[in-house]
Amino acid sequence: MKVLVVSPYPPRRCGIGTYARHQVTRLRSAGHDVTVLSPPDGDGDLHAAFPGGAAFTEAARIGSRFDRIVVHFQPALYYRPRAPLSKIITSLRLWRLVRRCPRTELVIHEADPPIRWRPDYALLRKAFADAGRLSFHTRAEEHALESEYHVQVRGAVIPHAVASSAAGQALTRERARELLGLPDNPHRPVFVCAGFIQPSKGFDRAVEAFAAVSGDGPDGGNEWGGLYIVGSIRDHTPENDAFLRTLEARCSSVPGVKLRVEYGTDEEFDRRVKAADWVVLPYRGSWSSGVLARAHALGTPAIVSSVGGLAEQASERDMVFDDDEGLTRAMKEAGASVPSAVGARRPGSSPPDPPGRTPRRRPGPPDELADWDPEFQPPIPKKGRGMLFALILVSVLLAATAQITLKHGMTQVTHHGALPLDLKQPVATFRRIGGNIAVWGGLLIFVGSAAIWLLVLSRASLSFAYPFVSLTYVFILLFDRFVLNESVTSLRWAGVALIIGGILLISRTHQTT
Repeated sequence: MKVLVVSPYPPRRCGIGTYARHQVTRLRSAGHDVTVLSPPDGDGDLHAAFPGGAAFTEAARIGSRFDRIVVHFQPALYYRPRAPLSKIITSLRLWRLVRRCPRTELVIHEADPPIRWRPDYALLRKAFADAGRLSFHTRAEEHALESEYHVQVRGAVIPHAVASSAAGQALTRERARELLGLPDNPHRPVFVCAGFIQPSKGFDRAVEAFAAVSGDGPDGGNEWGGLYIVGSIRDHTPENDAFLRTLEARCSSVPGVKLRVEYGTDEEFDRRVKAADWVVLPYRGSWSSGVLARAHALGTPAIVSSVGGLAEQASERDMVFDDDEGLTRAMKEAGASVPSAVGARRPGSSPPDPPGRTPRRRPGPPDELADWDPEFQPPIPKKGRGMLFALILVSVLLAATAQITLKHGMTQVTHHGALPLDLKQPVATFRRIGGNIAVWGGLLIFVGSAAIWLLVLSRASLSFAYPFVSLTYVFILLFDRFVLNESVTSLRWAGVALIIGGILLISRTHQTT
């Protein structure tokens, strides 16, 4: 199979690029013909600028040459900050790619919560809905995207698995510590935080937790081995630079905490992870983590924040925490435990199994394209939220048209009220009404409206759908004003505004069947 992979790629310093390199290696080992489209600073076979979506345009241009296109998606890779027009163009280019090349897969490493009124997010939602497949690292990420974007996707979960370097696999913990100059004392645990330095990574949380468990005293660091933070700033924003300055000041004040600002090679990264008793991921926000995947590959257990899909990504040997107190408890338990004996659990839960048990084996990285037939054609997309609103609108418009048509017919029957209906003569009254074509037309339109409404009720709860019926009043009032030229008071216009406001609020809720 000929595959085009659109992704950052080493030597560019990017965790997604590292993941993509391992994916490309696996695909090529399985016999696939893989071409990599990377930014100019990546060692891809083809190059195009990622910010602004030029890479999407290039992929769409050459897409017919490939059986499959795999796009690694993370907003910061493609969207320029504070550039609204560029963001719209980027989303439009991505949507054009998935429409032009229906066998496009988006590997979602992260997606920002949408702002509903912005066109770039509306176009991005369309791209998610129309893509041949969306792949996630955890089921939680898939559910989060579907809920936030109100879209149903053809989704799949693929492990966030990466291979460690050959040098890292060959290392023992003792040798790794020797190379790094760390003391090898099993009674003094070593914690390591690694990754890009920014507030969302929460490295400051790990410093405070370490200070709490070590007593923040002059001998605390020696008794507790140490906390080593290694990373670099990817984007030098004022927020990230200020965070680094604060982190440096706090690290220098807590014994046993060392901060090293650098972006090392894969071998250096693996060496630090291998030397650790525990890798700490104190993230404030994340979908998944390449650092956690690398720790699993090297056999180092982790202390993991429960944000995003990290809890689902954690293995049996990891510990998951929910808040700052949970992080402190986890580090305290980790310092008093033999890492290999600790099962995946929340801090303070039941004791682990005895040492020597066999931990659950994590599934190996599959060939992500193995289950894709080259003759596969994407199924017809499910009629989602947009189709539901379209059905509601058509039903309500027909209902309003039926009311107007019936009113016109009854005006003809009564000669504008000059000959009112006489309920004492039901037969004559029925003949007068039944002989009017407009009345029959209005009733038939009502039948059509009711038929479409049945489709609506099959897709949404009555409490969600029925308030939209109030739009008939809005349509009829507009008809009176702009077709019949009748006057409309300000109070009626205020009522229309309240109705529309209520409808907008209801439309932002989640519909259920």
